[in-house]
Amino acid sequence: MSDLTMFKRLSNAQGILFDLDNTLYPREKGVFDHINRKINAFVREKTGRMGAEVDLLRKDYLRRYGTTLGGLVRHDSVDPDEYLQYVHDVPVEEMLEPVPALVSFIGSIRLPMVIFTNGTSSHARRVMAALGLGPGFKGICDLAATDYLGKPHYEAFLTASRLLGMSLQKTILIDDLPVNVKAGSEYCSFAVHVGSDEDGVGDLHVESVLDLVPVFAEMPWYGRKG
Repeated sequence: MSDLTMFKRLSNAQGILFDLDNTLYPREKGVFDHINRKINAFVREKTGRMGAEVDLLRKDYLRRYGTTLGGLVRHDSVDPDEYLQYVHDVPVEEMLEPVPALVSFIGSIRLPMVIFTNGTSSHARRVMAALGLGPGFKGICDLAATDYLGKPHYEAFLTASRLLGMSLQKTILIDDLPVNVKAGSEYCSFAVHVGSDEDGVGDLHVESVLDLVPVFAEMPWYGRKG
């Protein structure tokens, strides 16, 4: 994509959908690794599968439903609230801290923003508080809001866009998971892949969300008021 095309598509955007875990903070912080271990423990407890069988089951459920929970609800009679409460019982306050540059970056975006996560709103609020990100976001579209369907399903994107208050064709998606970014490239006006993957997907690939600062600084909707 040429710089001119990227500028036009970004400058015409009217809202942003931000993923949460491993997007607003680096994967190296270990929060999602902690969650991932708890998911494995939950799957073992509820299905009786062990070792590699857990990995295979989760990969199958992720491929078919977008989340491990989607498969557990449909095939293993799992209570979604029990699952979500268990896997998100993580000490994020001990693992994350405010990052002034991130606070400034988010505070400089003069577009409606929504947190779009396959986790829970309570987990999202705790992470945002730990990062020092209070006001500024219009809301949180969590897994329950999408009837436990979640990204990368189109219906989940539609739910998030309704909370944002505009069509998907006018929104930017910022996410760390390639499968979600690929969906965002199809459904949204622009999709940003955040992460250290060598082969980035979407319309723009950055290693850190803060690498977007010089890009967004060129946009008419970026910069602190006054």
